Amino acid sequence: MLSCYLGWRYLTRRRAAWLALAAVILSVAVPIVVLGVMQGIVDATRNQVRAAESDLTLQPRGGRLGIVADSQALTAIRNHDGVAAVAPFISGVAFINSRGDGSRADARGNYFTAIDGVDWDADWAMGRLSKDLLHQRPVVELTAPPLAPDERGSGFITPAWRHHLVMAGLDLGLGLGATLPLPPQPRPLPGIVLGRELIYGEGGMAPWSPLRPGRVVSLIIPDGRGGTIGRVQAEISDTLAVGALEIDRFATLMPLPLAQRLTAMDGRHPDSPGVAEISGFRVVANQPNQILRLRDQLESQFPLYGLTWQERRGNLVRSLEVQRNILLLVMVLIQGICVFIIYAVFSTLVVEKRHDIGVLLGLGAAPHRIAGAFLFAGQSACIVGGMIGWALGWAGLWALNPLSELLGVPLFPQAIFYSPQAPISWDARLPALFIGVIMSVGLVASLLPAWRAARIDPISTLREHG
Repeated sequence: MLSCYLGWRYLTRRRAAWLALAAVILSVAVPIVVLGVMQGIVDATRNQVRAAESDLTLQPRGGRLGIVADSQALTAIRNHDGVAAVAPFISGVAFINSRGDGSRADARGNYFTAIDGVDWDADWAMGRLSKDLLHQRPVVELTAPPLAPDERGSGFITPAWRHHLVMAGLDLGLGLGATLPLPPQPRPLPGIVLGRELIYGEGGMAPWSPLRPGRVVSLIIPDGRGGTIGRVQAEISDTLAVGALEIDRFATLMPLPLAQRLTAMDGRHPDSPGVAEISGFRVVANQPNQILRLRDQLESQFPLYGLTWQERRGNLVRSLEVQRNILLLVMVLIQGICVFIIYAVFSTLVVEKRHDIGVLLGLGAAPHRIAGAFLFAGQSACIVGGMIGWALGWAGLWALNPLSELLGVPLFPQAIFYSPQAPISWDARLPALFIGVIMSVGLVASLLPAWRAARIDPISTLREHG
């Protein structure tokens, strides 16, 4: 009790001790704000990348470009223990030619793109693509309202297809009555969905933009000999934004049958088995933490190899994690500087209280009680300061985006980070880590002053003061 009483009294009654408390508060609050934003960036990027990927991607082995798109393999994988959902896909690279009619089409009108042929209903069911990723306006202001219905379609369904479906319904309805059916309607072109950044980089929604929704374009895969592997026409129907710049500025989504025609995986290529093929399957696991085990099981059962989402697109997330770890190390080293402040404060306190300590020792107080008082004061400063720093740090994180909006100055330019606001992480492990580090620093810093206080000679101190 004597150690606790003396330590708390020294901590609260001496202004010099407040300096140590202030140093602890700042050394906890500042890293919480900095790492809270950095961890938020890592989490946001991981979520953005995951929006375009599944847990596992299965593709054929042995250099084969495709596998037969039969329902038997799809059903077998779907029924495998540990698989929550599965969807077929076709992937590749192509060029979008803005001269959709094919006239004077050459490389001067080409835009590079990464095509992704999907069964959209299956992808929606597996949670890979959500509907709120659609209709994003291709402008730098990421908080801009989505595209209006008259400016886009609904996924692969273009406005012309909507009109076609309405007329087909009227035709069917009128055919059941006494009146004559409507004249046949020309079949619209299939719709494709482009990443918002791909459209933004070529003029956005400007009337002259060659890639704005509503434009008819050609998609071409050259064969390297002056010809083409595949060429299809389509209408740009909609926009998509997963939130990762490196994905949105190249992405083109299209219906699976259209992608099969474009890649010559519809059975007409000389190297194909004469039937439609796909590039592989995307798989969602029941237990994502067991994805490697699931991959081994599927690879042993099917002639496929699997890649996790980290292996396909994890480099961006890993690079940010490395930056976060470096920043974390810097913040911990900065906390280490507090050892000098705390040591100086308590060393000064020992000198100031030398006479009082000598009196206590002369009255029979045990030296370890005196040392315990300074250790208790140091740890109390770290605990109290750490909790206050935790509160101030989270208050700072909470105020970042409102303050940024109030001042009209974005913390991160949207064109660089691709986010309208600074992402924030509220992971309690980070504050706990910094409080633990500062408690260790405080213990080390107060050990020497505590040892010196316990070794004070009571007789000499009494003589010094007469």
